[in-house]
Amino acid sequence: MQRPEDLKLITSRDNPVFKLARSLGSRKGREKTGKFLVEGVKLVKEALAHPELVETILVSDAVRESLVDDLLNYGIPLVRISSGLAQTLAETETTQGVWAICRRPEWGGVEETASLDFILVMVQIQDPGNLGTMLRTAWAVGVQAVLLTAGSVDVYNPKVIRSAMGATFNLPIYTGVSLSDVEGLRKQGFRVLACDPRGEMSLFQSDLQGKLTIVMGNEGQGLSPDWKRAADHLLKIPLAAEVESLNVAVACGIILYEAYRQRNRP
Repeated sequence: MQRPEDLKLITSRDNPVFKLARSLGSRKGREKTGKFLVEGVKLVKEALAHPELVETILVSDAVRESLVDDLLNYGIPLVRISSGLAQTLAETETTQGVWAICRRPEWGGVEETASLDFILVMVQIQDPGNLGTMLRTAWAVGVQAVLLTAGSVDVYNPKVIRSAMGATFNLPIYTGVSLSDVEGLRKQGFRVLACDPRGEMSLFQSDLQGKLTIVMGNEGQGLSPDWKRAADHLLKIPLAAEVESLNVAVACGIILYEAYRQRNRP
């Protein structure tokens, strides 16, 4: 195990570990390496609950020694970087000076979801904050897997990671999913309910128990006609007459918590 006195300070931008960490700020870098970067003490420790996914920890030379000692106890390679490099790496204005280079979780193929009974599908979600919030909510209510279509924001985008608050490590997420994958779920006995402001079924008159797939659409365009046709029912959230729609993350939270309420009745 490393000791604090053995840690060398990295000050060069050409250092391979720092260059790797920096490259993970872009989708291209993440896709090329199959890795992503986590920032902040809470999220790094969430990652360390899955040590097989953590490759390297980076800490600023301004980080307190007690935190360094704590992180060394995990047995993961740790490097110090200068405060200047830390500011370059930081995605937040008030960085805590702690990062982890992580490998992407491997959940297998989307066909493995057939044995589950509570799935969330997200169709071309564009905003990182929305996606992260929806992942965090899905994890909180016991969604067993999330299916994310092509054309969506990268699930390992730093803003998504921060908003998801640990869901990325704990909730199976399948990317590049297509309409045919969801149609396959119907053949496996899932009811598919798609959220739509003009849906024929009110959320509060719906049955959200049993094998269930909830589908949420793009922030601006909603769901295409093909996606609507693939659903068993279009689900609407009752709104005041003058209100057309809700933010997709808010709508998703309302639906998922109603599902949670119904599925966990005493």
